[in-house]
Amino acid sequence: MILLGSFLHRDELADLLGRALEDRFTADDALRLKVIVNLNAYAARTWSDAFATELFHALHGVDLPCFPATSKGEMKDLIVDNPPIRTPRIDELLGRYRQFPEDFYRETPYDGMLFTIDDPPRYAGSRRIKRVRRIAEKSARRLIDYMYEQIRQRADELASERARRLGIPKDQLITPEEEMAAEFKHAELRVLKSIREHLFVAAMPHFNIDDVVGIRVLADAELTGRFDQWLADRPDLSIVDEKSFSGDFVGRNMVVAYRLPRERLRLAAPTGEHAERLISRGVAPDLASLNAVYRRFVDEAEGHVRFEVLLIDYEQLLESEIGRSMHEGHVLDQRENQVYKGRLATNVEALMNWLFAYALSQCTTFDSLPIQMRGTYLPDYFDRIHRRLYDPPHGQHGLTM
Repeated sequence: MILLGSFLHRDELADLLGRALEDRFTADDALRLKVIVNLNAYAARTWSDAFATELFHALHGVDLPCFPATSKGEMKDLIVDNPPIRTPRIDELLGRYRQFPEDFYRETPYDGMLFTIDDPPRYAGSRRIKRVRRIAEKSARRLIDYMYEQIRQRADELASERARRLGIPKDQLITPEEEMAAEFKHAELRVLKSIREHLFVAAMPHFNIDDVVGIRVLADAELTGRFDQWLADRPDLSIVDEKSFSGDFVGRNMVVAYRLPRERLRLAAPTGEHAERLISRGVAPDLASLNAVYRRFVDEAEGHVRFEVLLIDYEQLLESEIGRSMHEGHVLDQRENQVYKGRLATNVEALMNWLFAYALSQCTTFDSLPIQMRGTYLPDYFDRIHRRLYDPPHGQHGLTM
């Protein structure tokens, strides 16, 4: 199932998502989902901001000024406003952005902390946490790709069976288009049957999603050397995976495992507006209970988290934000180019979106999942069940289907 590397209790969360996929999700599961999603949203900000602050101090020798950003436009403006170097390509990108800022998805929601150097300030790096909607979307995409592969395998088995009945090799089988469509439909129903019989999730491999938290560092060769030395001196850090990209996107990307700073998290229990928000979402009924839930959440968590660190130079940073490898364009391409868009794909995407939306909502009662893999739905239905999460009938924080 889906393992969100930057989440605590990720094995338990994977089990909850699997139970929902096979329609085994209960009211207790719904409450636990709220606890895991909301407390991770809170805890990730605590440990990732502390980590990023330590990293940038190590690279620059001082604590860097930082400020939160809630839209991509704030970050793009900072990157563009005070360029550290100039080249013809950089000037081209800067001119295009300044002339047509509306072309660059400036209003995209963004949960980030921006670190600056120099005066006037320029971009030194950032910490971002993937929004819950994007986590749900990426989780669904991994599941959809796996389902599609399973359907294709089963369709291939059906074709092989037909070839054996005809007494010919499979590669000599000529299949009319309508028969291929029928075999694909039959294969899809076989996958659905394994979901109904609670056999699908048990056979599924784990899919790691390690970019829920990301640290990006604007780095030249000197800073890259400092980073490598700093990383080698940290016993609480190790590289899990590393890639150097070329082509439209150039950069050095690492997935790192970070030993969880439990004591720091214990001392950072939610208070004030944070506590009120968590209570309103049903994580706990009152502050005393919330403190107890939070302590258990930290004490019983996995011992480490995983996240991405990207080292990138200034020109490639511009390419990734306003140039040929602009992130928002990549997201749109992924959505538009999804190969499998059948019944199961529609339902799993809607289910993942609803589960994470439910976790963040103030809906505190649970009757049953409104989306099941065996169901057939129109988009209007998905709109309605999402509205009911945030505008419950009769002013009650309940869910009426």
